[in-house]
Amino acid sequence: MPKYRTDLVTRRLCATVHLDEVLARAVWAEYVEDGLQAVALPQGINLVALVRHTQQAIARWRHRDQALAVAAIVLPAATALALWQVVAGNQGMAAVSAAVAVVTLVAAWWVAHGAELGARRAALVLGREGAPAMDLAPPLGPEVEQRLESMKRANFVAYNAKVERINPFVGSGWRITESVWDAVDVSRPAKDDQGRDKQIIPFDAADLHHYLAVEMPKIVGLETLHARNRLYVRGLHVSYLGKDVLPDATRPPVVVVPKQLVKSGTVQTGAGAETYLCLRMLGPGGRVVVTMHLRAHLLMPRLTWEVTAYVIPPLSERFDAVEYLPTGPVRLWWHTVRTVNRGFRHTLFGALGRLNGEGARLRRKARLLSQIRKEIRKGRTDWDYGAENGLREAVADWDRMGYIERRDTSHYFKRLEQGVLLATGAFLRAHNVDTSDFEETEKRIVNAQTYNFAGPITGPAQFGNHLQQVNHQQHTPPPGPAQGGGGQQGPPGRP
Repeated sequence: MPKYRTDLVTRRLCATVHLDEVLARAVWAEYVEDGLQAVALPQGINLVALVRHTQQAIARWRHRDQALAVAAIVLPAATALALWQVVAGNQGMAAVSAAVAVVTLVAAWWVAHGAELGARRAALVLGREGAPAMDLAPPLGPEVEQRLESMKRANFVAYNAKVERINPFVGSGWRITESVWDAVDVSRPAKDDQGRDKQIIPFDAADLHHYLAVEMPKIVGLETLHARNRLYVRGLHVSYLGKDVLPDATRPPVVVVPKQLVKSGTVQTGAGAETYLCLRMLGPGGRVVVTMHLRAHLLMPRLTWEVTAYVIPPLSERFDAVEYLPTGPVRLWWHTVRTVNRGFRHTLFGALGRLNGEGARLRRKARLLSQIRKEIRKGRTDWDYGAENGLREAVADWDRMGYIERRDTSHYFKRLEQGVLLATGAFLRAHNVDTSDFEETEKRIVNAQTYNFAGPITGPAQFGNHLQQVNHQQHTPPPGPAQGGGGQQGPPGRP
């Protein structure tokens, strides 16, 4: 039976950055350009591969525009000179000038065609060949690659105040459920075979979090389940966590912090700094991403779980473009010719404007960053370092959640929920706690929880300036245990 590639979403994104200049520049601005804010978790995307292909695509467009900018100056100058020579009666110079104009025009068309053809070939290779996407583009600088690789091990996430109300688990997608399970009594000891009370082994919330992070993949039995404890912090409070989180106040916070700091976030409730057990499940090919964020609240003698669940739908339709490219060399060449011809005038005469516009944007950004950094060095502590959106969420489209995706998502949520309950029960028994109260509560939770994916929560998201989400319409949330969610209109791009 046919199967999705395990890296399908990464390959689709890599292919699309070759075809979509706006997307490529937004990805580059988010992950490579200078900035102060954190970025959200990749949610199954190979960021190194994506940014490598983004670098290749941007270099191709830059070389194209540099050549076309010269042509856009030479062509009208040569044409004007030819006309002037005709009026002056200098036929020889007029012929030479006209020849220069024709050669320049042909060369410009050839450059535009070559860039477009190169982009399509790169996209086709990603769509049809089996080599890893990361190996199909030249490497980045070692510092950039190391930083992107560290995102896979991230145990610290800073979220922006602009998105806190809707989704502090920034980049996790559409919220499906949000609840606090009934509290259970964990103060009564279990009985031994002779009916005597056992000695309860002391534990805290950090021990429970660690146990579930280790045991959940074994209990649930889902190959693509990833479990990790992460410290989530308000971006406004990052500067108060010290050098372990913010070595340089004029740079973004790190994404991997000492384990002791993460552990302390499970037993202490700081000012907007709390540790959650994050469970992430990828559907086939990564088309759907299911996440569950849990936090144990242990106030003796009662234990309860705070549970929030999210889903990221499949990529929007624009990322299927590579599937519709012609594959034969002649058809591909002719299709590229037609595409280039339709927009050649804008491509040629807009080259200088694109180069100048990009340069002006970078200068404005550099001035803004310089101003903010001066304020930070003078003692400003209210800068929000938090991420505002995530790439995988921004390029998703709830309207593409078909029956299979909805069914699989419901299945994953049920498996994760049952796994948390099983692991919690096993942990309590291992610590000689009487689980009779827990077992009664477990039955009520299992019987009460239902997940309804009958419709979209909010409208389709499109990739805009940096990681903006731009929604054109709002939809009524489906009935379920909780409403709300991601897919909301995002904030402006970060500086």
